[in-house]
Amino acid sequence: MSQEILAAIRRKKRLWKMVKGKEVTEEYREVDRRVKKMIRNAKRKMEKQLADGDGSKKTFYAYIKRKTKSRTSVGPLKDKDQRVVAEDGKMAEMLNEFFSSVFTREDGDNVPEAERMETEELRGINITEWRIRKIIRKLRKDAAAGPDEIGPRLLQELEDGIVPGLTMIFRCSLETGDVPEDWKMANVTPIFKKGTKTDPGNYRPVSLTSVCCKVLETAIRDDLMRHLEQNRLVNPSQHGFMPGRSCCSNLLEFLERATAAVDEGLPYDVVFLDFAKAFDKVPKERLLEKLKAHGVRGEVLQWIRNWLTERKQRVVLNGKASSWARVLSGVPQGSVLGPILFLIFINDLDMEVKRLGIVRKFADDTKLGHGAGTDKERSEMQEALDALVAWAEKWGMQFNVAKCKVMHLGNNNIQQVYTMNGQQLGTTKEEVDIGVAMIGTLKPSAQCRRAARTAQTVLGQLARGIHNRDRNIFLRLYQQYVRPHLEFASPAWSPWQEGDKECLEKVQRRAVGMIAGLKSRDYSERLKELGLTTLEERRHQLDMVQVYKIVNGVGGVKSEQWFKMSENVRETRRTDPTNIRIQAARLEVRRNFFSHRVPAAWNNVPAEIRQAKTAQAFKQAYKVHRRNMVAIS
Repeated sequence: MSQEILAAIRRKKRLWKMVKGKEVTEEYREVDRRVKKMIRNAKRKMEKQLADGDGSKKTFYAYIKRKTKSRTSVGPLKDKDQRVVAEDGKMAEMLNEFFSSVFTREDGDNVPEAERMETEELRGINITEWRIRKIIRKLRKDAAAGPDEIGPRLLQELEDGIVPGLTMIFRCSLETGDVPEDWKMANVTPIFKKGTKTDPGNYRPVSLTSVCCKVLETAIRDDLMRHLEQNRLVNPSQHGFMPGRSCCSNLLEFLERATAAVDEGLPYDVVFLDFAKAFDKVPKERLLEKLKAHGVRGEVLQWIRNWLTERKQRVVLNGKASSWARVLSGVPQGSVLGPILFLIFINDLDMEVKRLGIVRKFADDTKLGHGAGTDKERSEMQEALDALVAWAEKWGMQFNVAKCKVMHLGNNNIQQVYTMNGQQLGTTKEEVDIGVAMIGTLKPSAQCRRAARTAQTVLGQLARGIHNRDRNIFLRLYQQYVRPHLEFASPAWSPWQEGDKECLEKVQRRAVGMIAGLKSRDYSERLKELGLTTLEERRHQLDMVQVYKIVNGVGGVKSEQWFKMSENVRETRRTDPTNIRIQAARLEVRRNFFSHRVPAAWNNVPAEIRQAKTAQAFKQAYKVHRRNMVAIS
């Protein structure tokens, strides 16, 4: 807001006072138009300056976030008597009371024994000044501080003076097992999930804990993950928080089995499981027993024990804080160490359902798949569900049976009724599984509509909030905020029908049409002018990157589980050993699934590109290769 704009606004206000209650004059209209134009131009200029600023572009994206962020408020809430509560302090108390009510009250005298694994032991953590400096430098400067009010920026700015002392404190804490009281306290921020805002159960508690403690947690987390990976202790069914694995790999592995069964004409049942308040219900002593079974001993185990003991939390809402409440169970959501501890806790879940066709987990999101063509197969699924209920009771967890759903696949499926805890599981024809919509036919139409709808919403927010349509600025915004919604885990659901392809492509067509200064009116020419490709081409390139990861064993995936390589197949003529044999399929959903649609394209990838050392290097080389092919054609 320059002085010139402020002067024009003052003049507009004076003129408004003069015409108030009378007919609006042409002079006022002219000044009003001029003010709006000046403000609009000033915003465009500022947005361009932000976009052309320093190399990090952090200020620019912070501005964009403020302009487009959907601010979801908390409440008003309803208490037990259905009275509406809107005051921040009272709502904080209500939420704190609810979050505390879900804790597990563990019987510490009857802790079951976990099956010990053959593994090396993790007893100590190597803490050095260099390591602590490295962790501090990677902290997000704008991350929120915990109850001790020591933020990441303070640690980074005082790094030279504070690191030696912090290193001594960390070493002493690990050696003695003592954890400072401040490190056990958390300010809880309630995050709305879905449903009605008046229900406290529809908010997720995210803990803001001490940043200093998070630095030490990071060092412990890194060594713990290295211990789990080197000794192959985490079951391959787990894809959450694991290197080289993702939502995409989870969905691909699961759908590979499901589409194969449907293609063979076999009925197949899928059960989507839902833990009740999973992270908050983990009992401490049972978790420590699982850690022992995974080879975690000595000072590391003792430190984690004390870190989880006598914790306190309070809900902070718009500056108003509730009273402190004791944390009786769970791993803090928002901590560094919490997710890894949870993975270890549910790692042996697979042992209860090992007779099933497939089990896949992404943190606490778990799904089971098994044939349903015979009485034996259906009884095996029911036995697995009964075993999971017994596991949950044994280890102090609980399934939310009302949210556990069954999806029946295949034309000849008799729609078997399954139960958990004596309650019948509901059936579903469409389920959102870790961000991707899955329907009974296994076709991607529902996901295409869902992705396009979300992307259109975000694009609309950008269009309303951002005034500058300069190609460099708006193109970056589209690539940063819109396109990821159209490509999330796309190898698992890439569409083949023209209607589904167009559903996605029209979002990019609309975005390109918003960019100013393009000479051509033709969509393909505009893409060429902007250096973009169609979304279909990008999905193809993402497919090839995924094949590269599988062929090269990234994430511990064995290629023979997916493909028949030429070196393992008798061929009548000499071929490249890294070629993939093309397989036949009966149904279009199988013919167009990842494992069947990619071999022909992969076999045409030049050998020198396949030999790239990393997935990122392969991606860049293949992108250039495709661009050159288009230029030649």
